Amino acid sequence: MYGSSMNGLPPLSARRHPPGTGSAPEPAPTPRREVTTLSVGILCVVAFLACWLRDQTLLGVALLAAVALSGRMPRPRAADTLALLLGGWAVCTLFWTPDVGVSRTNAYLYVAATFLFVTVRHLVTTRVDLLLVGGAYLLGCTIRAGQVIADAEAAGISPSTGSMALSVRYGIEGFNINFTAYSLATGFLLALVLIRVGGLHRLLRLGLYGLLPVLAYAVLLNGTRGALFALVLGTGYFVVSRWAGRFCWPVALIGVPVLLVVVPIRLTHSALTWLDTLFAYRSTGDLAGRMQVWPYALQSWSESVLLGVGPGIFPVANPLGFGAHSLVLTVGNDLGLVGLVLFAAVVATALVPVARTAGGRRLTGLFLVGLLPIWMTGHWDVALGMWLLLGLTSVLTAEGGSVATEDGSLLTDPDREARRRPKAPNGVVPGMPVRRPTPGRPGTGTALVVRDHR
Repeated sequence: MYGSSMNGLPPLSARRHPPGTGSAPEPAPTPRREVTTLSVGILCVVAFLACWLRDQTLLGVALLAAVALSGRMPRPRAADTLALLLGGWAVCTLFWTPDVGVSRTNAYLYVAATFLFVTVRHLVTTRVDLLLVGGAYLLGCTIRAGQVIADAEAAGISPSTGSMALSVRYGIEGFNINFTAYSLATGFLLALVLIRVGGLHRLLRLGLYGLLPVLAYAVLLNGTRGALFALVLGTGYFVVSRWAGRFCWPVALIGVPVLLVVVPIRLTHSALTWLDTLFAYRSTGDLAGRMQVWPYALQSWSESVLLGVGPGIFPVANPLGFGAHSLVLTVGNDLGLVGLVLFAAVVATALVPVARTAGGRRLTGLFLVGLLPIWMTGHWDVALGMWLLLGLTSVLTAEGGSVATEDGSLLTDPDREARRRPKAPNGVVPGMPVRRPTPGRPGTGTALVVRDHR
């Protein structure tokens, strides 16, 4: 779009012609590019619907069509292979689950979510693709936020109302209220990620900033505490890490996994009780039953530590009749320790290339810290929005040669670009620095000349 593209090719503005030759006509689009554009369009539709539909059956079929129409075979890297193994393992659990009907539906959710992740990494190869797919999800979130705000205004709620004074939660009829809030919070984090992509037009960046308060206000009206804490922690990390990145990064890297493990086993009982009292109008003393269900989830998982009890079995088998509300306990019960390790490995291998740069560490920490409250207390393990965010974040350092710089921008690594570009007959790599004799002093010195590709 602006600056170097994600796949290492110069932008259109860099296609210059020798003086006096006139401008050459634009080459006609190749059939492969047209097919790829169609594939990205299908992916945009899936991204738009990700915050609308929990039934992923048709969306999974659409993803298969997008990959088939891309005109090229996927080249799975470590994260893609692990994601496919995670989906395959979910299918394998059907051989030992006590209820095949329940587990089959939930296993498909794992397959569709992980395949969305792989599809994003396969099709999103340019900055334009990144903005289109991410923008499609944000468009869906914006419409959802508008519905929530309109319903609240119809009920007489004004924008000046404080969060602690809201005793009524506003959602969308026919949709789980927590699902709506988590989708909007994920869109909020995605907007922060897109803001840090380099080469954006100023108006586009301002538009992303303007979208943040809209999504935040809708989450505030929704009243889901996990989503509210996600906004607070995500925004706090995004701001503080700008000046204290060396401190924030270890906190995110170590603190997030530790909290995901210790919170469900009630090692933080007093802290959780205190957090529950912050929302006095909704305080139950046990986080709306979550602190009661965690012991049952631990006991259920202990019956089959390695293999799990089967996807979707725990919510219908425990005496409380609802899910574990914890990423670790949900995946542990569904897929066992094997599935939990695969899940963690997918996230790690997807984010490690991003975290290898200073700016990438900021985005990686934002992903982990922002989703921590939802992972600790909600069900967001097979959500399309979460896997979409993970996939889009991971392509910031895709094989095409893009790297996240120290300020979080998206630029092209010259070393990788040099390996990808063909050499001219004189051995010079097009677009790379070349040395020429300094004018006026032939043979005595050189000046570094870098060709403009902006």
